[in-house]
Amino acid sequence: MLAVSLFAGTAFGLQPAASPPNQPSKVATIADAIQAIDRAEPTRRAGLKASLMRQTQQIIPVVVIVSDSGSYLSAIESWEGPVRFPVLWDDGSDRAREDIARFVRGFQPESVLVYSAEDHDALSEVLDGRKDEINAALARALGDQVADWRNAMAALRENGLFSPGIVVTDPLDDGWAAALALAAGRVQPMVFVDQPLELGDRDLTVERADALEVEIERAAQSTGMAWKGIGDDLDAVTLAVNIGTRIKTGSGARDSLATTDRIGRMDSNGSGERWAFCGQLIGSTPSTVYQAMCSLFLEIDSAFLWDGYANTEPWSQYDMTATQRQLAEFGIESELNDQPAYTIDAWRRRITRPVDAGLILVNSKGSSRRFDLPGGGASSGDVPILDRPSVIHMVHSFSMQKPTAGWTIGGRLLAHGVYAYAGSVDEPYLNGFVPTPMIARRLGGNFPFASAVRYDDGKPWKIAVLGDPLITIGSAGTRTAMPTMNDEFVDIGTRAGERVKSGDFGGAIGDLVLVGRDKDAARLAIALMKDRPEAFTSDAARAAIPACFRVGEHAAVVDAFERLDGEDREIDALRDVLWDSGRATLLGGPDPRVEALLFSALRENIEISDAEELAGFLRRRSLDDALALLESLRARLTNESERSNLDRAIGRVRGG
Repeated sequence: MLAVSLFAGTAFGLQPAASPPNQPSKVATIADAIQAIDRAEPTRRAGLKASLMRQTQQIIPVVVIVSDSGSYLSAIESWEGPVRFPVLWDDGSDRAREDIARFVRGFQPESVLVYSAEDHDALSEVLDGRKDEINAALARALGDQVADWRNAMAALRENGLFSPGIVVTDPLDDGWAAALALAAGRVQPMVFVDQPLELGDRDLTVERADALEVEIERAAQSTGMAWKGIGDDLDAVTLAVNIGTRIKTGSGARDSLATTDRIGRMDSNGSGERWAFCGQLIGSTPSTVYQAMCSLFLEIDSAFLWDGYANTEPWSQYDMTATQRQLAEFGIESELNDQPAYTIDAWRRRITRPVDAGLILVNSKGSSRRFDLPGGGASSGDVPILDRPSVIHMVHSFSMQKPTAGWTIGGRLLAHGVYAYAGSVDEPYLNGFVPTPMIARRLGGNFPFASAVRYDDGKPWKIAVLGDPLITIGSAGTRTAMPTMNDEFVDIGTRAGERVKSGDFGGAIGDLVLVGRDKDAARLAIALMKDRPEAFTSDAARAAIPACFRVGEHAAVVDAFERLDGEDREIDALRDVLWDSGRATLLGGPDPRVEALLFSALRENIEISDAEELAGFLRRRSLDDALALLESLRARLTNESERSNLDRAIGRVRGG
């Protein structure tokens, strides 16, 4: 059995703050609990085991930020058994830094630190070398007394300790780092497969999906654990590899299945029995690491519910009022948006402020880039800004059709910080979705996310699950005392103050956002724009805009956006914030400056939808101005379909 100390920090540069807990008695208690779980109904066992294993974590309340593979490996290797801390990856992009800041707001650490390992090599560029180094890091994360993680996991299994899943990755894929974290954090076997496709929206063939399934089944067999049925040792597959989320099964437009609903089923095209529920992590290394760390360290204690359906059959089976009651039974408070406040106008008023909830459940209709609510339709650009990381289930056709494309609903929600998503890759029909109240009941009963959103039986279908399949509602573990730090770490909160003194205001605002001090970031930005406008650079504006929105400073968002350089004005994430703040301003009355700025910032692939909404505001004072705005788009359009969409928008605005 692994020895457990509070923190294995010698190589990582931290020192323990207290004595280790009494691990032997804890192990005995956990083993007894797992035996009790084995007597539960089969479909619940995976979630109960995953939840129990997560509760054993001893969490150090610090967020460590790295920017290279060597530092990441060093950080993960410093985990020891259940003693862990979140590690986020910053590649310098706005999206990575916003993800980190969002995680910090959800996790509420005592410190946020930057770490760069001086004594750890970068991950090898050679395939076999990468495999060896990733495997070695997993072994060290489980306990530095072992040289092989397989031996470590075998020792744990002898005491009844193991997670009900297996992690699959390609060491050359961007998902390797997330796979390592989920294998170590959930104590799961990790196996390597050859990446069949590059990142993108290309569909898998039936043959390639079958071959991948066979590889995974062989890996499951090699663990020596029981895996062939639901309720045994292995019930989940985490697919941390950037392959298509759809399988093309025929020549017809609707001939497709979700990759994650086929993997975990035996025989050709998943025609056999289901033996596991699958979730898939896709995206860059920083994005997939963010998804993994959210699932390991964040707790879901609140929900945002939006019901766009009528109270008639069959729509009433997805009723959010009933869903709210179910969640309340498990102590989860919900913001409910149901009749009569469930229209498109109500939605657009609501998204003028961020959503702060760990779980989002939405019912609507539409396409990959449009969702309809009573009274009209919204575009993918109208998905909410998230204050903290969220898990979402969306009853809506096509929302996950192209999840790497930001102009789709699913792609935009992932870009806004959703870390797990259940949605359709095609037209599943309403009854393809598990009724929303049932999902709430299952989540509250410790079903893991991937099984809570799927029917227990039936053939493979079109509902994809992105993210860790073993996410559960409940405790993420116990926080322990902060260890002391040495000089290898940079405290970002301290660095923010130093940057203010040196006149690096852009860097200071960025640091304040990273440590969750949005109000201070907004105050500094507003003061600079007023008193030292020459010091408020485009970099400062780029960092300040999301923070100003989150604290409700809509005028500051508009002022800061005007100060962006030309290239920075093209960033979709900043345009999304501008549109939400601009909408908040125009709901209070006309504002020509805001109207002109929004028209200059129509978003790519949804220009007509944006222009129609803006024309709706202009129509309140001049129908001619509203129609002229829409007509001015015609010269930009390149095909007949777009021109037809514009004509329909003009007709709707003309008709009021």
